[in-house]
Amino acid sequence: MSRQPYFPAYSNLKPIYGIAHPQRMTKMAEAVGHCIMLFSYVDWQMALLLAAIMKTESEASVAIFLTLRNARAQRDVLIAASEMTLHGDEKEAFDALLTVYGGLQAQRADIAHGIFGLIPKIEDRAAWIETKNLSKHWIESFHGTGRRLSDLGVDEAERTEREDERLMRLSFFYKTTDLAQLESDIKELWEASFHFYVHLRYEQGRLERESFEKLCAVPQIARALAQMRDLKNNPRPAE
Repeated sequence: MSRQPYFPAYSNLKPIYGIAHPQRMTKMAEAVGHCIMLFSYVDWQMALLLAAIMKTESEASVAIFLTLRNARAQRDVLIAASEMTLHGDEKEAFDALLTVYGGLQAQRADIAHGIFGLIPKIEDRAAWIETKNLSKHWIESFHGTGRRLSDLGVDEAERTEREDERLMRLSFFYKTTDLAQLESDIKELWEASFHFYVHLRYEQGRLERESFEKLCAVPQIARALAQMRDLKNNPRPAE
């Protein structure tokens, strides 16, 4: 399960954000580090996969992909290459792989660029907030509406309570088990991309067929394929 809304689950525990606190969240920091480190291997494998799709397997094609830091740009390159060389079952499997890659890529970006904070008295989970929302809270609390309300005579305790609730409503929480599942999913994605690479690299042989079967049997890929086929066979009505 991915992150969940902080409020009202922990409405009696204000999240604490600050640069001094991550060192107190050792289990969470370790879990975040595992996910970020592992995803670098996925990006590397996707670069090799791009080279195999382009049938070049050159250092240049790998380097081009790895220099693209924008996630959308990386996916656009992969899509463009696949539309030129992949067809039928291969293209369908690649689209499923790319769906899984995009979803996990977004989760990786969230934990890498969001801000983690303490949940008082709870060790196996942590608060999380988007950087822009924490900035918004800070500005409102010390420079914006909050200060104007104080000038208008609003009780300080009431104003603080409102700001605390707003911070909670902007926050989410992760459990260490959530990040353990994300780590497992990232490993599985690497496995799937490796099988696809082997399939494309060794054409017309037992290893090619076996690798494609293993790719389609990876649970996340199998689910994505099933969802894609269901949508194709049962298109949703236009809104």
